[in-house]
Amino acid sequence: MTNPTSNYGWVLPTSTDLVTDLPADFEVALQGVDTTTKALNPSTTLGDIEFRSATANTNTRLPIGTTGQVLAVSGGVPAWTTTADVTPLTTKGDLFTFTTVDARLGVGTNGQVLTADSTAATGLAWATPTSGSMTSIASGSFPTGSGTLSLTSISGAYTHLQLHCIAWNGSGNNTVIARLNGDTGANYTFSNGGFTTGSARASGLGSQTSFNLCSGDSAISGNNKNITVLDIPFYTNATTGKIVNASTGFLDATSARAQTTMNGYYSGTNAAVTQIDFIYGSNWSGGTYVLYGVK
Repeated sequence: MTNPTSNYGWVLPTSTDLVTDLPADFEVALQGVDTTTKALNPSTTLGDIEFRSATANTNTRLPIGTTGQVLAVSGGVPAWTTTADVTPLTTKGDLFTFTTVDARLGVGTNGQVLTADSTAATGLAWATPTSGSMTSIASGSFPTGSGTLSLTSISGAYTHLQLHCIAWNGSGNNTVIARLNGDTGANYTFSNGGFTTGSARASGLGSQTSFNLCSGDSAISGNNKNITVLDIPFYTNATTGKIVNASTGFLDATSARAQTTMNGYYSGTNAAVTQIDFIYGSNWSGGTYVLYGVK
């Protein structure tokens, strides 16, 4: 018996063996084939898997896993593992995230949005968005009798302020003005323009002691049709002065329609705006206001 095979070293009969001892020689040769075949196919059960072992010409049997398991790598060799070891997700809508290991972020509630949150373990969180970009930060009715609505301690948590003065009404003065931070100095520059039945006016004024929102018209007393919207963008800016824009619509004492616009610049201080005074001479007799913070 010589002639070993190159890959598995099976011992095969020589030509002489075929004449002198054929049955015994074939028994030896086929036993080697049988042993090698079994080493390469160690499976015993339906679903078994073989993989190459550290021993040459020998495979290792991996028994079939259980229902729901998946094939993964553990210690450099294949292994069955449960789904929970591969994904932490358990519920419809879950998100696969990460802390220091794979992590589950449960689905939020209806209407919530996913936001970055550095305080959360995964760096993500579900949050309810604000209802629009405008938030009411002050509201109420105009003070009866007094000629000034003074809004103080205004929050600096927003980018832009918008004041709505609705159905304001009074008597004693037909000029409506606004001031910032209680400043009565000559630190206001503005231009007015608008249209009213039978007349039109425009003016450019500098070094004034307030913003003139509505003037040069007939008396505005006796009705509640008046409205003013005043905007202050970047009101927390502490580097420059402040731009202020306002639009006012009203009916005068003769029921003539009028509308004015005011574009102004305040240079009294570079501090954030924390106070707005809306002033109508005297004798308020109605109206409401809402101050919005806009992000």
